[in-house]
Amino acid sequence: MTDERILVVCAANVCRSPLAELALRRGLGADSPLSVSSAGVRVNEGDPICSAVASLHDDAQWQAHAQSHRATPVTIEQIEQASIVLTASRDIRGELVRLAPRSRDWMFTIKEAAHLGEGFASSAPDRVAEYVAHLDRARSRAVPLTPSRGVGARLRQLFGGRTTVDPTSIADRHGSRGHLETVAEVEASVATILAQLGGHRRHSS
Repeated sequence: MTDERILVVCAANVCRSPLAELALRRGLGADSPLSVSSAGVRVNEGDPICSAVASLHDDAQWQAHAQSHRATPVTIEQIEQASIVLTASRDIRGELVRLAPRSRDWMFTIKEAAHLGEGFASSAPDRVAEYVAHLDRARSRAVPLTPSRGVGARLRQLFGGRTTVDPTSIADRHGSRGHLETVAEVEASVATILAQLGGHRRHSS
């Protein structure tokens, strides 16, 4: 069994990062040798997961993890012990680089990893290490991500609002009208990462 660890980090650790954590756990399967955890950089410690994420699926594994989740602040030890760190946004990745600069080579935003991981496939026990190497090589040669063209982005453009500044980031729209757009972005990116890591996207339940 490997000791490869995936760490997902967002701001409050109640929506984006726990959603990615639960979706990765669900897709990798209960018997996966990979461990997945999440944390936040600006946390009200002990806060529960947001209701939108908790209610996404009703299978026992999802509900058990959703109900037991409590917001946790990220630590340097977590970052340095992780095999890969996935962040919700570029600014959060920047905060983690300043916190643990030695770990910067295995930090990527969720959307960045999904994009750079195109073409990766491996069933090796240390496939996360191989995945990180693939992502790192792709940084300099991949076609840059373009801004989202989703419904929210089109409406913001139509009414003169700001479009997504950084297409590698998933905005924190928790509690706003764009909350479900954030959930959809996380789910879509995680589904791509799961396919690259040899997991699977389970049907909604």
